Amino acid sequence: MANNFITVDTTTRLGSQLRSCVVSMQGTLDLMDRLKLIMDNQTDNTIWTTVEAQFGIPAGKGQTTYNLVAGALAAINVTATQQFLDWLG
Repeated sequence: MANNFITVDTTTRLGSQLRSCVVSMQGTLDLMDRLKLIMDNQTDNTIWTTVEAQFGIPAGKGQTTYNLVAGALAAINVTATQQFLDWLG
């Protein structure tokens, strides 16, 4: 396996910003994954009242909110994002 790791000099202004972006992206992925897992455990994909109550979502919007979270997570949790995190992390 190739060594793809890229060392970023965080003592430079832009290097520091790049590292901050990597940390932020990892945190966002982790949080979205955790929230989706919580939602997965609060519904049977038919009844969304627990999701709505626990997340403060209006009645009838639980499934839509779940789909938005799941879709956004799927959209950003792709190979390019994983390489960004792995190579620069």
